[in-house]
Amino acid sequence: MWSTEAKSADSVLTCPFCGLACDDLSVAPGEQGPKVDARGCGLAARSFAEALGGASAPAAIRGQPASLEQVLDHGAALLRGASAPLFAGLATDVNGMRAMLELAERCGAVLDHLNGDALFRNLLVLQEHGWLTGTFAEVRNRADLILVAGTECFERFPRLSERLLYPPDALFSPPRERQLVLIGPWADRQTPAELPKSQTTVLPLDLKDLAGLMGILRGLLAKRPLQLGGGFAGIATERLADLAERLRGARYSVLVWSAAELAFPHAELTVRALVELVRDLNEETRAAALPLAGSLGDVTANQVCTWQTGYPLRSGFQQGGPRYEPILYRHQDLLSRGETDLLLWISALSPAAGPPSTQVPTILLGNPGTAPAEPVEAFIPVGIPGIDHPGHWYRSDTVCTLPLGRVRDSTLLPAAEVLHLLKKRL
Repeated sequence: MWSTEAKSADSVLTCPFCGLACDDLSVAPGEQGPKVDARGCGLAARSFAEALGGASAPAAIRGQPASLEQVLDHGAALLRGASAPLFAGLATDVNGMRAMLELAERCGAVLDHLNGDALFRNLLVLQEHGWLTGTFAEVRNRADLILVAGTECFERFPRLSERLLYPPDALFSPPRERQLVLIGPWADRQTPAELPKSQTTVLPLDLKDLAGLMGILRGLLAKRPLQLGGGFAGIATERLADLAERLRGARYSVLVWSAAELAFPHAELTVRALVELVRDLNEETRAAALPLAGSLGDVTANQVCTWQTGYPLRSGFQQGGPRYEPILYRHQDLLSRGETDLLLWISALSPAAGPPSTQVPTILLGNPGTAPAEPVEAFIPVGIPGIDHPGHWYRSDTVCTLPLGRVRDSTLLPAAEVLHLLKKRL
């Protein structure tokens, strides 16, 4: 059963603004309204301040303010007349996504998340080859060698070091003994200040060379003869051999990446190379992958879609039951090819995650601070999960849902309730 009871003002709060879903924030009353202690996380501090301090835009039809009932009636008429609707954005909580699926089945809609490209770099590999992943608790308590591929994990997930890599304490692997290897375009970047210098190794590498490096490490681990010459992509042979030996000798190694950073053609092949290295390591020792995601509810939306329909996102209901098409149902392509006649976009979490510019009539269930670049057919401001109403949220490792509390009293309806009202009108 999902709890819908709001948390009290002095309770612990879960943050919905990145995939770590840190559940140790606190909220207290202040002179200017509720004040959230973001535990030093800049992303959470900015996001909560923006949400609590921003004004709410009114419901509108083609940019003109209207009552909620008028906008709901107009939105229902648009849905009723659409023959190929597209439901996208999907930046909402568990109940919002459940309601979205109910409406999609009723209307014969296709579903895709605004982070779908990054999400499917991982999902296509999981679907075709499987993978071995670890939970946050396993990484926090057991990891002794951690490889981080790319440079943006620390920006996208600001408390990654504190919560997982170098926590204050751990059960089986003392953080003071952990070794960290940073692999990516670090040549012109400063490593995060919170990382212990003596325990951190940096291997500068272009992201497009990650797959090649993983292949070399797999070859070294298998003791195959390799002709490396002077090394690979600027990394000396000796350093490659040393990293392979460290991986072989680790009790529990972890390979971390954020697929959103791998924004180049066929990046799923790079993810597959990362996954295959983890698989090879598990033949003799223990290793796990930790793909980081969950921003704007992409993991939440996909988990709900999978348990409700048996398929991931990029599924549609245009042919009766759900049909999964990870390539054909990319929302950007459906819009550019003119294969949809109505866009229903949900973005309850961030005012910056509005719908794409399109000639297709658009219904927007948006963050109350959203200001669309151009008027949409119907705009309804909805509550922010974890701030305006309670809810539930999947964190990046997908092993559990965390309860979202309520920070303030608000008249804004949750996205789930607005979607139920639209469905009722059909």
